[in-house]
Amino acid sequence: RILEELDEAVASVTELQEKPTGTLRVNAPMSFGTRHLAPVIGAFMARYPEVRVELLLNDRFVDPIEEGYDLTLRIGEPVSSTSLVAREIGPARRVLCASPAYLDEVGEPSHPRELRRHRCLHYGYQESGSHWRLAGPGGEGSWAIGCVMWSNNGDSLKAAALAGQGLCLLPTFIVGDALQDGQLRTVLCDWSPPEIVLSVLYPRRRHLSAKTRLLVELLEETFGGRPYWDLVE
Repeated sequence: RILEELDEAVASVTELQEKPTGTLRVNAPMSFGTRHLAPVIGAFMARYPEVRVELLLNDRFVDPIEEGYDLTLRIGEPVSSTSLVAREIGPARRVLCASPAYLDEVGEPSHPRELRRHRCLHYGYQESGSHWRLAGPGGEGSWAIGCVMWSNNGDSLKAAALAGQGLCLLPTFIVGDALQDGQLRTVLCDWSPPEIVLSVLYPRRRHLSAKTRLLVELLEETFGGRPYWDLVE
């Protein structure tokens, strides 16, 4: 055990003294990856030009160990795993919003029970698209919605909302820019869905490679705290 710890210490010192090199395999959700992660990867590669990055974006659930990823970004409930290290970067706040044109035509809901009469754009699949879970002044509940569109891609739902097709419940990393410029407006501000977080996952090894560690640090630096896309309600 002492020899293993010595080898680990030597490897750590060596990595600190050397420039990070080699290939870094990264996986992330599609919308977050294209909107926010890709510029960070570009900055990382400019800072460490001897690192090659293989970035794969998709919205399906992946097994980082089985599929050989060095680093996986996940947006959802906090992760607990014996084989993976899960470091929470920060909250991924979600809001209920719609275009001003839709709200002017239909009116704003004043309570979640009114969602059943609204056109709702649901992230997920048809079998899960009949209710939204929200907590507010009256407690937490699962509220029936009038779902007119299902999709496993948040940008598709945002596009429909911008076109005045209904209410969407999406993370602010997708709709934040539209909220900031007034193309979308939040509703039911006293009600919120269950909290989800942005986490980075990597295999639970005694020694973390320099390239993985440095990218994790850059992600925490960029997305930690209150992120830039979350500047308005």
